[in-house]
This record gives sequence, C-alpha cells and structure tokens, in this order.
Amino acid sequence: MRRGLLVPLIGLTVLLGAGHSQSWAAPTAQATTAVPESVQAVVTGLDSAASQKNIDAVMAFYDPSFSTPDGLTAQILRQQLPLFWQPYAEIRYSTRVDRWQQQGEDWVVEVTTTIDGKGGSGDRPQTIRGTLQATQTIRNGKILRQDITSEKTTISIGSTPPTVQFSLPQQVRPGEDFSLDAIVQEPIGNAILLGAASDQPINAQTYTNPGPVKLELLAAGGIFKVGRAPQQPGNRWISVALIRDTGMVLITQRLRVGNP
Repeated sequence: MRRGLLVPLIGLTVLLGAGHSQSWAAPTAQATTAVPESVQAVVTGLDSAASQKNIDAVMAFYDPSFSTPDGLTAQILRQQLPLFWQPYAEIRYSTRVDRWQQQGEDWVVEVTTTIDGKGGSGDRPQTIRGTLQATQTIRNGKILRQDITSEKTTISIGSTPPTVQFSLPQQVRPGEDFSLDAIVQEPIGNAILLGAASDQPINAQTYTNPGPVKLELLAAGGIFKVGRAPQQPGNRWISVALIRDTGMVLITQRLRVGNP
C-alpha cells in the first residue's frame, strides 16, 4: 500500500529542481519576456519524454551527479520512475516555467508541473492527478539540483472511489502541532470504511523502501489526526488511504518543516 502512495511523488519529481529568489524574470509580469530557449528546451523535452514513458530520454536531461536535499539521485530516479509509470496506459506531464534567473553559467528556474494518468482495467480503473512546485538548477541542458516547495498527489482506484476533502498545511515550524483532516464527502451509512495515515521523512531510504501502512476500520467518515512536527527542519510525506467496497483514494502531500 505504501508503495502506491510514494512512487507518484518520484514521478512528479522528475521535472524539477533547486534555486533562489532574487532578480527573477516572470512571464506573467513581463509579457514581452520569453522563457530562455535553453530552459524551455529542457522543460519541453522532459514533458515529452516522461509522457512517452521513455526512461532513457528522461535521464538524458539529468547530470550524472544530480542529487537533492531529500536524497534523491539520478540512480534512484532511473530505478523508481518506471515503477510509477507501470500502472498507467496513458500519462501526461505538463510544465509551466514561472520565473527564471541566470547565475553565471547556470539557470535557476521556478516551475509548476501537473501530471495526469489513466490506467487499470475496465472494472477497476486507476487515475492519478498531481501538482508540484519547485525550483531547478540547469547547466548545459542538464538538471543539477532540485528543491520541491510543494507537492500533492491523488490516486483513485475503483468504479466509485470516495470523494475526499483533504486538509493539511504545506509548512510548519519545528516542534509545531498541525492538523490532518481527510473527510469523505459521501454519506457512509452502513458501509464499511477502512483508512490509514502515515508520516515519514523524505530521504533516500523512503524513496526506495517505504514502510508499511496498517489499515483500520473507521468509526467516522474520515481521518482526523493531530501531529507534531519534529524539532529538526526537513521534509516529510503525509499520506492517507481511504477504502470502501467500490473504490479507494490514496493522497500524499509534502509537509515542509522549517522556519518561514
């Protein structure tokens, strides 16, 4: 179960990277300013390669030394990305360049990516919808570094999966309490509803070997939790699974722990 919650994040991560926030050029503010051709070529090429599920073409846009503060490397990306693609017969990546800045020979770029996928069988369809915002550092047409600022992925499985209202902050301070609410919108009635929630650090180990999730019978129509952020800054994956007889929903969101 946890694998299904985790791997979509890796699929989204393929398109993004790390940077700063000074002297940006923004297409929304400067309509006459075009995205640099070298930057647009990377973004467009990655969208196309990932949408075609072509792992060799995707990895051609990554420097061999590529890494992230979360522990993601080019090697992990090559291993895990095909596992994410496997359930989806159709998948589409779409990336928008929001801002960019040149630093010497590097481009530091802010990007928003969405991903939509459809798969499964006729009686058990599966869809994915994800949104991710991050920055990336590009040099000579290859991504060197990345830092994701927000991401959320929803996987729906089955003929009539639950409709879920999901509430979680994107960032909290170290040691701060936070609330997680995942509320099923349809009446439950006498139906059985199973659910689970998990909180894991984002690092090399959880990218490749996520821990299990234990499902429990829910007395109410959703999951309501109060958590406490760790004292040390970092990033965590907060995930929920809600399952009924006609389908299931799996939601994962990144929680950033740090001072604003």
